[in-house]
Amino acid sequence: MSLPRRRLGASNREVSVLGLGCASYWAHPRFPESRARAVLASALEAGITLYDTGASYGDGLGERRLGSFLRQLDAEIDSLLIATKAGTVRAGNCKLIKDFSPRSIVAQVDNSLERLRLERIGLLQLHGPEVDDLTDELCRVLEKLRDSGKVELLGVNGFAPSIEHAIGHAPFDVLMPFLSVVEPGNVGLAQRASAAGQGVLAAGPLARMSFHPPLKNWLTRPAGLWYLARALYNGPDTFLRARRLKPALQAPGWTPAQLAIAWALEQPGVTAAVFGTTRPEHVRELSQVASRPLPDAVRQRIAQLHAGQRRN
Repeated sequence: MSLPRRRLGASNREVSVLGLGCASYWAHPRFPESRARAVLASALEAGITLYDTGASYGDGLGERRLGSFLRQLDAEIDSLLIATKAGTVRAGNCKLIKDFSPRSIVAQVDNSLERLRLERIGLLQLHGPEVDDLTDELCRVLEKLRDSGKVELLGVNGFAPSIEHAIGHAPFDVLMPFLSVVEPGNVGLAQRASAAGQGVLAAGPLARMSFHPPLKNWLTRPAGLWYLARALYNGPDTFLRARRLKPALQAPGWTPAQLAIAWALEQPGVTAAVFGTTRPEHVRELSQVASRPLPDAVRQRIAQLHAGQRRN
């Protein structure tokens, strides 16, 4: 199967409109390696060319699994864009902390290259920086990493203030805001970043399925309990807002997840939507609609709900 591709900003890279997030429970030690490998195999078979992970996922296990499985599956690695993240590190007390110091970022890149078994990282993104972290010194070090050949493209994955700050800002080629039918507030950011020549990856386009929670799966599987906890992490207001979308995300021949992905992919400026899953069949389900337009009636219902949320 082949998926539609879009150019990633002003770079010479094209990527599939869907990307697989090799993170969360996929990178958890409790998630069986055979299942993690099967998810990756289904993504390769579907024609996904963008794979996003990070050094902090599973304390490096996400990177190690991705690097190993790609070779086990005889993937054409040069045809893929392998993305990872730096800036979130494990402290001595096992807690995750932020460290965007230039010296640390250089060391993190070297460690990621080793775990991924790569000579060059296709896309290195800063993982959740604050605006104050994006210093001129850090940007110079990132440029040096690119000039040295260790990194091809540079980006920022984070919340709206840091994404806003990085729009049109060198050396960032790609921005990855959180953008979904549940959290549509960053649509304007995506459009402005694209106009500035930057690629835009939509993070969390399925909003952890909070608009249509598969409670049977969530309550009977370890992975499900993980995703249920993550869905509730942002508090009851976000969860209730998502539940109000359930009637809108219905159409014959579509699943709610397919409609959510189609909505994300048609937002102005979005290059690709990066989703995570622990089920190979879920990869196939979403890949089936990567080139299908969102039904007009669904688009209108979603727009009406979003308009009502803004008024409230």
